[in-house]
Amino acid sequence: MKLVQRLMVWIPLALILVAGSACTSMDRAESISEMNKGLEALNGGQTLEAVKLLKEAARIDSTYADPPYFLGQIYHRKLNETDNAETFYRDAFSRDGENPQIAYQLGALLQETGKDQDAMQFLKTATDLKPDFAKAWFRYGLSLENQEMYTEAIDAYMKSIQANARMKMDSDSKGGEAYHALGDLYNRYGFYDHAVKVYENGMENNPDVARLHLGLGVAQLQLKRYPDSETNFKRALELDASLTTAVFNLAVAHMAQGKTEEAMSGFDMFAQRADQSKDAARIIAAQGFIMQMREEQEKE
Repeated sequence: MKLVQRLMVWIPLALILVAGSACTSMDRAESISEMNKGLEALNGGQTLEAVKLLKEAARIDSTYADPPYFLGQIYHRKLNETDNAETFYRDAFSRDGENPQIAYQLGALLQETGKDQDAMQFLKTATDLKPDFAKAWFRYGLSLENQEMYTEAIDAYMKSIQANARMKMDSDSKGGEAYHALGDLYNRYGFYDHAVKVYENGMENNPDVARLHLGLGVAQLQLKRYPDSETNFKRALELDASLTTAVFNLAVAHMAQGKTEEAMSGFDMFAQRADQSKDAARIIAAQGFIMQMREEQEKE
């Protein structure tokens, strides 16, 4: 058990119990032995040796899903070789199509690589097998949204939230991904009152997530709740100073409230910090707002 638990620091296979696996045949016992050698090699930093041993474990017992699953994880998360990862995840799923974790990891890989139609099949399988699988519901929602199936995406995000309101996608996550995706979808299509409720609920469960404060501020800005939006943009920047979008929107909130100096300073800061390749339109808008306010000052 200790060997698998160490590996799970970066390979989150909650359902795998290597040491407790039932050895129903000599092939299975031998396969488990080779797999444990492979995991030991992996924990020792010998990735290529680990791959070799896990492939042998998969060959020895063609019905055992764990070795190809671990190979998929190595190629996916460690080596970033997505084609090989997909091959081994699919092999694992063909051996154990009732394992929601395998279905999820295959769906996640497909979703990450833009194969949303295929991803939906496996992510839906994961949620069918495990209805409270919050991460699978979230990724399923992302793929649905990418396919412009917005009503279905909203339902999937809601089910992710219902399953785990404090879900974190990985060890670096601060949480709130499903709330942000749902609120952003509402903001994009003008349902600002809905977005406000989603973001406020999200912040109750994930209080220190900058993107939730940013999204809430955007909805409040559209509803002309300028002091509230200002508060949330400032909080977003306190939590993550790199959010240049919050800098721009804070400047807009200042301008809407007649805080000219703060607005010009904010737009100037945004124009200096923003990525020209991603924010060219906003940079032009910021420079235009600065010119407009300066002209108004001169007239006064």
